[in-house]
Amino acid sequence: MERGQVSAAQVAVLSFTAVTATSLLTAPTVVSSVVKQDVWLSPLLALPIGFLIVWLIVKLNQIYPDQTLVQYSMKLLGRPLGIAVNLIYLFFIIHTTAYVLRQFTDFMKLTFLFTTPAFVVASSMILVCALIVRSGVEIVVRFPMLLLPVVLSLILMVYMPSIKDINLHNFEPVLSEGLVAPLKGAFRLMSWVPVFTFMNFYLPFVSNKRHVLWWAFGSVTIFTAIVFTTFVMVYAIIGAATPIYVYPFMVLARFISLTEFFEHLESLVMMVWVIVIIVRISFGLYSASLGLAQCLGFPSYRPLVLPISMIMVLLSYWSVSNVEFVFSPEFIIYYLIFGIGLPALLLTLSTIRQRFSKPHNGQDEQGEYNV
Repeated sequence: MERGQVSAAQVAVLSFTAVTATSLLTAPTVVSSVVKQDVWLSPLLALPIGFLIVWLIVKLNQIYPDQTLVQYSMKLLGRPLGIAVNLIYLFFIIHTTAYVLRQFTDFMKLTFLFTTPAFVVASSMILVCALIVRSGVEIVVRFPMLLLPVVLSLILMVYMPSIKDINLHNFEPVLSEGLVAPLKGAFRLMSWVPVFTFMNFYLPFVSNKRHVLWWAFGSVTIFTAIVFTTFVMVYAIIGAATPIYVYPFMVLARFISLTEFFEHLESLVMMVWVIVIIVRISFGLYSASLGLAQCLGFPSYRPLVLPISMIMVLLSYWSVSNVEFVFSPEFIIYYLIFGIGLPALLLTLSTIRQRFSKPHNGQDEQGEYNV
């Protein structure tokens, strides 16, 4: 079905770039609305959850090195129940990726492409992502690796001129409400962190898995560092007004002025946004296409890419339009069920199975279905 090979470092870069995609613009507003001046602490409190998610995924991959979550879930749950659970899990991937597409469309409509129909914006983006996904896992994984220096350079071009405007007094008083508020903010970050579970569709193609766990931990750490830095920069400059803006990072870029020549950097934000959104949607689209092909027993995932892409465009219209509901406890629990709950259940079942049964002909180690 897929014979490409990638490195653990490439999967790590793909993962943190994809998870960072929407958090860069919207997370400061979402978290600061409940945390206020302690917003900087929430990413640090969310870090252990990210470590737990990637540890579960990597541990399962060590037990079933040639399989994705879709494949070993059918082995552990039985084929009928496994298929049912997989279809729900794949809908989760498609649904969350479609919502990212909706966020991209809304952002472009509100800030740059005022008169362009939303359908055109969404279709253009999904077409680019579909072409990348159809090219194979190596293209999906190496694309963010190629553009990572560009993305980091553009982000630094926004950060560096803003340093002179930082006011650390905006973070006072520290922990005025104790750890309750930062923990609420960390809970809201669970709308992004569980996306690391998509990594399971790429680990079977890693050629050298010796240090894959450390690369996975590094991916979560870099994501946390980027979000932490963004929170500090945004709140230190905008302050208590941060929750008012939908895209505070864009506001930060819009008011940068350096020597009256280097200013109005919102175009740089758009460039970063487009690149990382392509990575994020490709990340989810490949996962959904490969997973559905494996679930249904198709010999190749490529015929499913365009149909799933069209479903994502439709869901981006039918998806939840109320941002407050998307970051409500109910919706975040929806993320956590598939981000932590399902991998934890599968690892528990695998541990029980290994303890009370012996592998036959090496099938438990190598897996029953090959990618």
